[in-house]
Parts: sequence; C-alpha cells; structure tokens
Amino acid sequence: MLILGIETSSRAGSVALVDGDRVVSERDLHATGRRHARSLVPEIGRLFDSERLTFEQVDAIAVSIGPGSFTGLRVGVACAKTLGYALRKPVVAVDTFLSIAAATVDPEPSCWVLDDALRGEVFCGRYLRGPQGWECDARPKLMSLDSWKSLVEEGELITGPAVVRFRSQLEGLRLAFEGDAIPHATSIARVGGELLTGTDPHDFWKIEPNYIRRSAAEEKAGVVIETDLMGGEILANGE
Repeated sequence: MLILGIETSSRAGSVALVDGDRVVSERDLHATGRRHARSLVPEIGRLFDSERLTFEQVDAIAVSIGPGSFTGLRVGVACAKTLGYALRKPVVAVDTFLSIAAATVDPEPSCWVLDDALRGEVFCGRYLRGPQGWECDARPKLMSLDSWKSLVEEGELITGPAVVRFRSQLEGLRLAFEGDAIPHATSIARVGGELLTGTDPHDFWKIEPNYIRRSAAEEKAGVVIETDLMGGEILANGE
C-alpha cells in the first residue's frame, strides 16, 4: 500500500512516500514553518516526479495533526483534505507524538514525547509499547516544564523536539538520540498505514489539527480561527 505522509508540525517539515516497510522517497520542506504554505505542494509534486509516480497511484494520505506549529498544522491538514477530496483517497489523521514514539529504536516499554509550546510551557504526552506497537497512555497536554518533570519516572526515555531545545534543562534525564526525536513524514506514513484499517474514507472532512491551545493572535483578539477545506480562515466568536 503506497501512502503519502505529510509532516508540517515543526519548522522543518517533510513529505514521504512509504510502501509497507519500504521508504520509497522523502523530501524535506523549508526549515521555516511559515513557508510550508508555499513549499508543501511543490515538494509533494517533486516527490512523485522523482519516483515517476502519479498522484492516482497513492492509496492513502497520512497527515500529522499535532501538537506542533499552529500555522504548519493548519497548512498540512488543509492540503491533505484537498488531496483526499480531489483524488478520492482516504486521509488518516496521525498523532504527531505517536509517530515520534513509534520511530524510537529504544527497547524501553514507555516514553515521554516533549515539544516546546513557547511562553515557558511544553506539550507533553506519554506512550507505551504494547503488543500491537506504540499506543498513547497520557494524551498530549500543556504544562510547565517543571510540572512535567514531576511526572517522569526514573530512567524513563524522553524524546521529541524539546530534547534538542531544552537539553540543558533536561540534564539527568534519559534522552533519546536527537535524530529520532524530530517528527518525520516516513513515520507519519507508517503509523497512518497501521491506522488505516477500518477507517471511513469520508471521515477526513472531520479531521482537525490538535492545537491544544489557541494561537497568540486568537487569544489576544478573543476569537477562534476555523479553517475551511481549502485552508481559508473563518473567524468565529471565541466566547
């Protein structure tokens, strides 16, 4: 099954084509989240061109839904919905943190995935390695770094983008290799393939990014920004 993976939760996003356990190809996006809107579609086109594949040959689309960059997630999800609609292909929403946990080569039975939420806070989620692979134990949420540290068990593996950002503040904890801590489209595609069984192809209309909290602009303006299928913004009263 050929799956297109879209990962735009971080500043350095990526797109990939995965066929079962085989990585067909992967391409990095520009290392600035705000440019995902300009680079995502062209890079997807180059991805297919480089392998001499057509869009019709893809069986499903897997998209990273966060937590992560507000702008990046909005662009990635809108793109996946549009492709799913145009190609009549199923779209699978993938927990970004689950994809990071699934990519770890560490044999430990559990791990925490951590990302920088800015404003002195972090997004954190706990995952367990079960009989069928990694699964969520504590859903990603927002808290201070110090509050999160009180939840970590001795020797528990810590992974995620914050391993790079907060390395000096995580001294004494067991940290994953930095290369495994960043979300990649290949892992998004693989996890998406595992989740695809039983997924209704029409459910992609309901897929929304997992922002966890509103953007700084929304909080300041007191409104909620909703995203339509094509990525347009619809303003609604935040109260």
